[in-house]
Amino acid sequence: MSFYTFARGLVKIYYKFAFRMDIQGEENIPAEGGVVLCCNHMSNLDPTTMAGFVRRPVRYIAKKELFEKRWSAKLLSALGAFPVDRQTTDMKALGIFAEGTRVKEGEAKAAKAGVALFALKGEAPIVPICISSKYKFRSVVHIRYGKPIYLDEFKGQKVTTEMMEEITEKVMEK
Repeated sequence: MSFYTFARGLVKIYYKFAFRMDIQGEENIPAEGGVVLCCNHMSNLDPTTMAGFVRRPVRYIAKKELFEKRWSAKLLSALGAFPVDRQTTDMKALGIFAEGTRVKEGEAKAAKAGVALFALKGEAPIVPICISSKYKFRSVVHIRYGKPIYLDEFKGQKVTTEMMEEITEKVMEK
């Protein structure tokens, strides 16, 4: 058993005790092949929530600052995260939070084009995910997995800023 599988099991046990789960659309995540999971990010618990309730292992982009301390770098790496410099283009990941940082409910923050770039370069569909919760004891954690967005219409084309913006807008709508 991997550390990831063990940690995922602990998350599920904790969540069953602490929260009430409302999950819809799990069948929308392809069982095999590449996929970019694109989720909103309102709380520090969102990556844990996503990892605990996606049936396949998820690799995450995490800001490089989280890897500065040796113990957190080891833990995050064991959990499938990799560091990314949010100021440059860094092509190493599959799971992404669209805005690139936490965005509180009611706030507006533009999504980053990285979602589109990773999906285009990896020739993978994008599954939009929405997590909604206050994460208070026994509150409901809502998880909605949207239908995969396939980017076949862009295949073979030169990737442009306009194309990435169009795709990112489509994902954020979903």
